[in-house]
Amino acid sequence: MAKFPWINLRKKTDPEIPLEPPIWMGNHSNGEYFHPQTKREAAMRKEILRRADDRSRKLGIDRREFLASSAGLFTTMAVINQMGCSSTSDGPPAKPTPGGNGEPLFNFGEGPYVVPQGADCDPGMEIDQSQGEFIFDVQTHSFDDGEWRTRNTVYPIFLKTFSGCSDETDKLNCMDQKHYGELMFVNSDTTMTVITSWPAASCFPERDLLNQSAIACGLPLSNDGMRKLRDSLNQLAKSERVINQVQVMPNDMIEHQIEGMYAAQEDKDWRCGSWKCYPAWRSDTYVSPEGYAEGYYLSDPIGRAFIEAGLKLGVPNFAVHKGLPIPGFDVEHNQPKEIGTVAIDYPEANFVIYHSGIHAGTGGTALAALAPTPTENVPYDANDPNPLGVNQLIRSLIEAGAIDDPDSPGTKKAGHKLNVYAETGSAWSNVMRDTNQAQHYIGKLLKYLGEDNIVWGTDCILGGSPQGQIQLFRAFQITAEYQDKFGYPPITDAIKRKIFGLNAAKLYHVDPEAKRCKLQQSQFAMQKRELDETIGKNRWTVQGPLGPRTRREFLEMAMRARAKGVPG
Repeated sequence: MAKFPWINLRKKTDPEIPLEPPIWMGNHSNGEYFHPQTKREAAMRKEILRRADDRSRKLGIDRREFLASSAGLFTTMAVINQMGCSSTSDGPPAKPTPGGNGEPLFNFGEGPYVVPQGADCDPGMEIDQSQGEFIFDVQTHSFDDGEWRTRNTVYPIFLKTFSGCSDETDKLNCMDQKHYGELMFVNSDTTMTVITSWPAASCFPERDLLNQSAIACGLPLSNDGMRKLRDSLNQLAKSERVINQVQVMPNDMIEHQIEGMYAAQEDKDWRCGSWKCYPAWRSDTYVSPEGYAEGYYLSDPIGRAFIEAGLKLGVPNFAVHKGLPIPGFDVEHNQPKEIGTVAIDYPEANFVIYHSGIHAGTGGTALAALAPTPTENVPYDANDPNPLGVNQLIRSLIEAGAIDDPDSPGTKKAGHKLNVYAETGSAWSNVMRDTNQAQHYIGKLLKYLGEDNIVWGTDCILGGSPQGQIQLFRAFQITAEYQDKFGYPPITDAIKRKIFGLNAAKLYHVDPEAKRCKLQQSQFAMQKRELDETIGKNRWTVQGPLGPRTRREFLEMAMRARAKGVPG
């Protein structure tokens, strides 16, 4: 068997390829939270590497080659099936079931990940389980070289902790247009994306007049920067492959924010696909004529003014950050309590709830963000007096009458078509290593919101290439046990296609078939085909996640950012 070219053709000066599973099992962060490696993940990593060592010796190949092959990915899925089931706490990991000779057996049929029999012994087995999906990622990030680099100095320090590339002297460029195109369109099967930014105070002229020139201001990817990135990437793709949002911060001088919305929409070059907001963002360090920037609900006056302006301008899509325990964010307004209300009040709007509200109701401090409270590994309980996370989003929709409770029908308002969409960014990647949490997370969304109201997002490129998330979702099923016990529906290939992109395509008025045909001739598509043939489809497996890898790195980053109202 030929060695993988990326191992043979590397420069001597390149960093050594780490000996790690293709699905990262260590500490990781997207900048908004820090996920410390659990005991279970440490045990799974150890078992994956043990099996890789054993199988690679028998096959006569390098361990890194094995891990980067289809056998390495299927081995990882089998270990997650076998050892990845948690309870409500991080208890001791399950032990592999021993075979007749003491060798752990692959748990092919009893976990949520479909692993073909014998896949651990055949590195050449086809790893691509694609059903020809149209993959539309509605939450992605990149950063430009705008005024934030000098006026929002915390962000440059913050983002340099994500220096995951070796080809840039200035590590801030590791997440620029070039790397975005490579990670999203060349090293993954993603078809289209929505580009978004992070929150910050705007650099309005009044700030200088009020002697606030020292205030950290400027989005790390400005609204104009999103438009330029969109145009540049689409020019390379010879098609519309990237859609841009316009970020609005209603709690930062609402009149100016709405003026910006009108200015963006009046300029036909902007072609805004959706409005993005962070209701929980706040800042304790700057004072405007209106006072401190405090969190808000969309049902508050400034939230309603924002929604009504967006609808008046003819753009009904609102991407709303809810959930994730981001240091410095207002815990109260990070909860999706009002989503059901505004969904009923504004039936012509579409509310895309970023992160699906995962971990909502927890956090608020850097220490809390070190170990987010598990909120997704329990079924929805109508009698729970204090639901958290996704359960809180479900409760809001049921109480407002936006959806029916299948266990107690009759609550939905007659004639209301659900206009709330749960987005999977940083939610699926959080739960996918845990067979219990993964099934509850996806199962609850399917049971209560339905297969037409879940949209795909990854929060990349902060997490590197999204291909690992894609591959695990392709192989994911809801087991018969969870279907019987919790009433979750089976997840079919047709449902996966909806979640991967068809649902979002309807929101953004995209014709998937027309886009797919045009994209085949794009520079990205040609480059991807060439690399697939010469280097291999599995090259993403040796790319670890970006971001801080230790508690100390995350805490130092979070404490610096906290003073400036910056997430992380």
